[in-house]
Amino acid sequence: MRNNLHYSDKRQTEYKLMNGEIRMLETDVVVVGSGPGGASVALGLAKQGKKVVILERGRHHKRIGSTFAALFLVERCGFRFSQEGLNVFRALTTGGTSVTFCGTAVLPPSWFNDKYGIDLSEYVGEAREEIGINPLPDRLIGPAASRIMEAARDLGFQWNPIDKFIDADRCELKCPHCMLGCTEGAKWTARDYIQEAVDRGATLINRAAVNEVTIENHQARGVQAMTPRGRVTVNAKATVVSAGGMGTPIILQRSGIFDAGQGFFADPLLVTYGIYKGPGSWKDIPMSAGTLELVPEGIVMTDLADPWATFLLNAYWKGWRYLPKFSKYRRYLGIMTKVRDGLDGRINLDGTFSKPITYADRWKIDKGINLAEKILKRAGTDPESIFTTPVRAAHPGGTARIGEVVNTDLETEVKNLYVCDASVIPEPWGLPPVWTIIALGKRLTRRLETII
Repeated sequence: MRNNLHYSDKRQTEYKLMNGEIRMLETDVVVVGSGPGGASVALGLAKQGKKVVILERGRHHKRIGSTFAALFLVERCGFRFSQEGLNVFRALTTGGTSVTFCGTAVLPPSWFNDKYGIDLSEYVGEAREEIGINPLPDRLIGPAASRIMEAARDLGFQWNPIDKFIDADRCELKCPHCMLGCTEGAKWTARDYIQEAVDRGATLINRAAVNEVTIENHQARGVQAMTPRGRVTVNAKATVVSAGGMGTPIILQRSGIFDAGQGFFADPLLVTYGIYKGPGSWKDIPMSAGTLELVPEGIVMTDLADPWATFLLNAYWKGWRYLPKFSKYRRYLGIMTKVRDGLDGRINLDGTFSKPITYADRWKIDKGINLAEKILKRAGTDPESIFTTPVRAAHPGGTARIGEVVNTDLETEVKNLYVCDASVIPEPWGLPPVWTIIALGKRLTRRLETII
């Protein structure tokens, strides 16, 4: 059952850590991180009968689906900023940020195969069938999203329903919880794969912080993790780091791979709002429809409204004069603009990071805002009410890029040390990467099966 992860009593007892005690585990593969990449590898290998240990830095949060609960899911309650002031969001929990993503599925870019010789088509198709990736049916496209889609089409945009990681039979209209954690179990998250992996014999240890990989004779031998109840040493034949675009490069740097974290993309985004006389976007399933025709320019646009707390926070960051807009929150139509940025910036060893918004980024952002304003006016919103949130970022990646930090098999310069998450994506893309990461995880599983 989705989002209902449990532990078997046997494994929970076997790997319980006493205060101050150092325990040692032997396994075939240790996976650091439980997001889409790590979960795909863990499940794939567990299906093959391999011994798998999954180490997740975050807790296994059982309460999801509310603003209050979401505060405990996200790192620093969402207050994580670059040195330049760009807000970057990351969840630390079983399943990683997939627990709080909008469930939007986009096929991998063609350049994976054309330029890097990585054919993901087989694995993409497998994930589609396994998860049930499809556009939402008309009944689940809410009134605000439908009005935006109608207005965009009137202006000549190819604005259509988008593929989603959502089971339409379990989803409910007027349920705005995608970004807070799906309470209906309708949205696929990496927790689904982790659940099945645990059921097939994998071991999941939460609140396990990994700083570096144990390396001997230029080969990965496993990792050590600190937990609230002591330190655990995991010896493994292969180590897969899947701690995300922000976490993975720090682990790699501490393991002597200093090219990691040198430049990354973050997919800057913002939301443009306007007050409408009919139902607002706040109760619609976010990103249910949009346009991908501007992707060659590095721009994607969809319907979306922030959860109320995020809306209020962004109004505050915009300026105190915008706070009164919250009183009309339920009447706003929202259009998100997301842009493809460059590889500017750096992840530092201490976890701080630099990520500027460049002139090229700003050009795309301003074009998106201009188009969003036109669509909102066409949809019938009050022109005087239209405003845009500050820029933030959604998909940090490219911090351990294919061809620079890992090879096409996702292996680093250290033998038996692999990376599988958004870090390995070799070029800025500007679109949700989850489907691509799952496919990469399935492909890596195929390789690991042959060497373990």
